[in-house]
Amino acid sequence: MSENRARYSSAPLRDMNRRPKTQSTTRPPAQHMGQPAKARSFPVLQVTLIMVLPILFVVSLLAKDTRLYWVFVVASLLNLLAMALLRAFVPNARKVLAVVHAAMIAVVLFALLVSTPPPPADTLQQAQSLQSIFNENSSASMVDMAQSQAQAQPEPTENPGSASQAQQKLEQFMSAWMNTDYAGMVSLSLPNWVNQHESAGEAEKSMFHLRANRSVLDYQIIDVSGSDGDQARTITMQASVSKNNGESPLQYNFQILLMRVNNVWYVDPNSISSSQVTNALAQQQQMSQAQQEQAIAQVQAPVAPQVSPDTILYYNADGGKYYHADPNCSSIGAQYRPLTAMFYYRDVSSTKLKNLIPCPICNAPAR
Repeated sequence: MSENRARYSSAPLRDMNRRPKTQSTTRPPAQHMGQPAKARSFPVLQVTLIMVLPILFVVSLLAKDTRLYWVFVVASLLNLLAMALLRAFVPNARKVLAVVHAAMIAVVLFALLVSTPPPPADTLQQAQSLQSIFNENSSASMVDMAQSQAQAQPEPTENPGSASQAQQKLEQFMSAWMNTDYAGMVSLSLPNWVNQHESAGEAEKSMFHLRANRSVLDYQIIDVSGSDGDQARTITMQASVSKNNGESPLQYNFQILLMRVNNVWYVDPNSISSSQVTNALAQQQQMSQAQQEQAIAQVQAPVAPQVSPDTILYYNADGGKYYHADPNCSSIGAQYRPLTAMFYYRDVSSTKLKNLIPCPICNAPAR
């Protein structure tokens, strides 16, 4: 028994050594069980999708440039297509990048739709050419007519002193004269002249005598000396005056003196009597027969010209030695022109002015 036990106990071990080795029962590696291999890295594609394209998206939105919009859309689509074909990155990363880039493309496409780019220059030129074809007859004729009128219209000439306050005051005075408004003429006269009368009625009576039954039919401003910054200005005026005696109206030249008092311009009524007839025929009609004979006899004699007592003369109150007929005489220094101190010719021999010498440059009348 003991012998048989020893034989049977060792037999199985002997058989196992003779039996061929079976395959191992360990589990196969993961790659043989259908699992995917490790994903390859795509650094260029990764940088483009994560950094370059988002930056281009922001720049295109800030620049609002249509070309940048389309560059971003095309570049995003190409990179997404490359990512899908190459199966780059892990599946979750591909899905996230696809969703993000699809959203950015949608925003860019919406920006393209709402933007209204200006029409190209060719389209504008074509539209203008079509419009010119349809309106060739009407618009061309209107343009030609406007150009011809612009060329034919003369350039307006500047009226001396047209914006002058002194001239406006004289125009008001002349309007009152033409309407025989003595009260209006007095209200526009120098306060010193008005204060010389005891009452407004006396001043109106003096204005009646100065007017001397002369009716002004029309008038024209010829020249305005100085500027509104001066204290006095002389306005040369030509007027058609009727003496209401049945004779034809005559053209007179007036030298009206205006002075500024408390920054308000007033007319010197004494200067309205400084009128001179402008044509020789009227002068001959006013001259008596004796005056005509005297004038004919003295034609060849060098006589001084007749000067009205109301002729206005000018001088430099700051030590001037000459009196002048022209306040802007060339012999006067530029710093003193135009002269503002003035007097009437009838006062040339007064105590204050007797030492002044007539200026030979502007032909000031002698005493």
